[in-house]
Amino acid sequence: MPTQSEIGKRRWGEFFTKCLTTRAEFSSFKEGAEELDKRSPLEGRSIIDLLLQSSHLKLDPRLTMYVEVLLKSGKVKIEDVLGCTFALVDTAANAQDTAMSNFDGARGIAFIRLLIDEVSENGSPKTRLAAMSIMKSLIPWLSMFQRSSETPSMLAEHLLDIGDTLGQFIATFFNSIIVQGILGGQPPKGIKASFARYLPSFTSLLSQSNVQLANTLDYLQKQAGLHGEVDVEQPLNDGVFEEVDMSTLSYQENVPDTPFITTRAGLYVYTNAMLTGRPLTDDAAIFDYLSARYNGDVATLVIDFITASFDTLQNYINRPEPERSITLLRSFLVNKLPTILNYYSAMMYEPLTVEACITQALERIGAAAFSSFTQTFGVLPEARQDFLFACALHQLIPEQSIERLLGDVPMQNLPECGRHAKANLVIQCAANPGKIQDLIGDLENMDGNVGEIVGALIEIIQTLCISKDSMTLKSICNTLSQKPQTLDVMMLFAQPITLLQPLCQLLDQWQAHEDQGEQHPVYDEFGSVFLLVLVMQHHFNLQEYDLGISDANSFVFRYLRESHASHELNAHENDLLGHWIMGLFLTEGINDELMSTCSPKDFHLLVTTLFEQSLRACQAGKLGLETLKGGFEYLLEPFLLPSLVSGLGWFTRRLWEIDRVAPGLDTLLPVLQALIKPPSISGESASLHATVLSIVSKPLQRSLAHVQKLHPRRADTEPLLSTLKRHVQPQCHVASSHTELEAWTSTPSGGIPTALRQSLQSLTQWSSTGSLDAPPPGYTHRLPLAAIRMLGAKAVLTALIDEIVEQQAAFINITTTASTTTSTALINTIDILLDITASLISAPSATDPASINPLAANYPKPQLSLRDALQADFNDAYRISKTDAPRAAIIVRLFRRVTAQTARSAQQENIVSDVDADQMLLDLNQAAAVGDGTAVGGGMGGGVGGRGEGAGQSAGGTDIDNVVAGVMEEIETQEFLAGSGSFMGM
Repeated sequence: MPTQSEIGKRRWGEFFTKCLTTRAEFSSFKEGAEELDKRSPLEGRSIIDLLLQSSHLKLDPRLTMYVEVLLKSGKVKIEDVLGCTFALVDTAANAQDTAMSNFDGARGIAFIRLLIDEVSENGSPKTRLAAMSIMKSLIPWLSMFQRSSETPSMLAEHLLDIGDTLGQFIATFFNSIIVQGILGGQPPKGIKASFARYLPSFTSLLSQSNVQLANTLDYLQKQAGLHGEVDVEQPLNDGVFEEVDMSTLSYQENVPDTPFITTRAGLYVYTNAMLTGRPLTDDAAIFDYLSARYNGDVATLVIDFITASFDTLQNYINRPEPERSITLLRSFLVNKLPTILNYYSAMMYEPLTVEACITQALERIGAAAFSSFTQTFGVLPEARQDFLFACALHQLIPEQSIERLLGDVPMQNLPECGRHAKANLVIQCAANPGKIQDLIGDLENMDGNVGEIVGALIEIIQTLCISKDSMTLKSICNTLSQKPQTLDVMMLFAQPITLLQPLCQLLDQWQAHEDQGEQHPVYDEFGSVFLLVLVMQHHFNLQEYDLGISDANSFVFRYLRESHASHELNAHENDLLGHWIMGLFLTEGINDELMSTCSPKDFHLLVTTLFEQSLRACQAGKLGLETLKGGFEYLLEPFLLPSLVSGLGWFTRRLWEIDRVAPGLDTLLPVLQALIKPPSISGESASLHATVLSIVSKPLQRSLAHVQKLHPRRADTEPLLSTLKRHVQPQCHVASSHTELEAWTSTPSGGIPTALRQSLQSLTQWSSTGSLDAPPPGYTHRLPLAAIRMLGAKAVLTALIDEIVEQQAAFINITTTASTTTSTALINTIDILLDITASLISAPSATDPASINPLAANYPKPQLSLRDALQADFNDAYRISKTDAPRAAIIVRLFRRVTAQTARSAQQENIVSDVDADQMLLDLNQAAAVGDGTAVGGGMGGGVGGRGEGAGQSAGGTDIDNVVAGVMEEIETQEFLAGSGSFMGM
């Protein structure tokens, strides 16, 4: 009677043979492999061996595709592919048939290239054990190449080619974080001796074909200390791991775990984090996170996300947060959330609908929440009604269902204009540019149309930048600069770089029109565009990478780096500065001749030096005070007003230098008053002036308060402070208020760490009560962010883990006396804590730039993030386990959850592909089946959640042949698509 292993191998072999023979697509292959793995699991090495044995074509591109699928699904590991490929190539190296050797060598190259991608793109290996296993698999390769180099007749061309590819893999592998940690510490002596013996000859062999790669490997070898004297008598084959403490390497993988759970509080924390400060609501990031968190359970995902959004709004009202923040969250709920639900609605099928999910979500929040907010003017009930009408606008629910969901007659209707489409709005604005201003005004609406409006405005701005239509841009930029809350709403649907990068590029390329005699419009239009960039940079506290600029010669880059202080000028700049001093103070004013010789970019880079030298000349008696004030009044003209951002910034820094003996103060304050409180100013200038003061008012206030403290008898500081106070506008970033910081730091028994733990406790208690309509606890994501800035990520992570460890210790202490119900509740509490903490660590954060903007990876990291701290603790888990085993286990379990939630999953990529391309593929399948009268019933099967019978599901339920047969139902039509797959070109 055959054993289970033999049956499993037979089934896998038959499955591979049928898939290769019928040219199964990767989705069908994946589904069949997953089902087969459940019924007949095999080791990864055996699976790869069977796949290779099933192929009748030596250069079958399907092999590469199937190996990639198995790698991504985790059914085989890198070391499995390396081991099987080594056997393949080693056999080829000794083969007499040169053609056969070349075939096997080419196949080996294709497999190793897959492994390079797995390491460089997917971050493998994830653990020390996996890294050491890969190292072990590399040693036979290096040994083979050493033998080949000693026997020149063995060095066939295919072996040199695969050696080059293997060298690329080794270089990529050595650069991974896990491997760097092993090599940077004390690698096991057996590993060190093996690489010291074999790697030099391999590197020397590579130098014959790829000198650059050979130099790279030589550098990595020396950096890791993999050199020195080696005892050539010592055998180094399978014994290289004898000195490795395998318990050290496998500790992380052997820590037991409980099933991951998804809590209401976990998503509540994540949603708060997205909307704390600048909105971090990138669609792709949200889809990645939710899909990884819910693993295909679309119904629960939709219900929980709606609930979390209303929970967050309720929290904002209860705390209370500023009106600006509440309005932004309402816009997210009404304008952004329906677009996200629209994405997932394509994955839902009767009887499951978005309407059913909305019904359950509103029941969770409870009727009491919507009826007890009369003291807040009904913000939550109004938001619910606006949200339902927005869902009806997006055809997620029928309009007639709104009354049932509200439990009352609605007080509004769908917008008369209907549902906007971005393309139509762009066309309308091209025909009537005046409509652009109407669209900007509509950004404040709560009707579900704002997303399309934002998309249209950004496309219009990008188009205007390309066409250099600066006159139209001036009008748009002036309006946006004066409405920072409108910018907040735009950032719900776009990242800053989308809007700012084309504007910055336009400023860099700015040239005056040759036929434009008057220069005032040139400065005017340039200043309006530039002022919007400065407003957004200030309002959102953006860095260079957020603006999309990296060239050190870029105008905006230079301005942000140089405008804080005067700098040494070259001859050309000195000449320009002299002309401006003459024009402002010594002649009749600014004329076209002066502006035509100095571009707006050059002028704005000179302003700080202009202010410093002018004030110094006045204090030295070379320039009269009234003359100085009169000259600076020119800067209040609309075309020069944006220059006051750097000019008043210079005053801010200069006032901090004032001490009790301040002879220059009698010059500084009168000039400052003339610029902040001008006696008269035109209407256009007044609005631009207010925008400039909104940028500089807060830091200038602080420096003036410093002067007032040193010179309390001066009567000219208080009026300036009062004027500045009226122009202070809240910034949209994550800084905490003084009141919050004082409350957190004064928390009894520990300050901020205790406040953080108390917040975690309240969230855990809320999630574990079981009451669906319990109001959310007060929470702000500013607390952990402030804790990280003040204490560091390591201390914050320690506080979070301390709370979990203490809860687990409490469970252990009462296990012997507690009832089963109590024990179960405590176990659930620990799982809840893990989910909430993992959500907090996984949440997007502007303080961890690389997590939200890939360009930030090219800049120095300002501070370690919680993810960095957790990675360090995870790498050190085995050492921690020797003194504190419970803590080490918690670290490993927490790391697993964070990794699961933050990784871009292959499933998400498949979801996107299915949603966008499923209908097209179905049409192609049906077209291909017309010839034999057969229609294909595959496609999405049951959608993301696996409902219904998919192509890879067993119809009969027990025999694997039924599974394979299910896969094969689609095979005939796949021949129609055979030439279009991405792998067929390999």
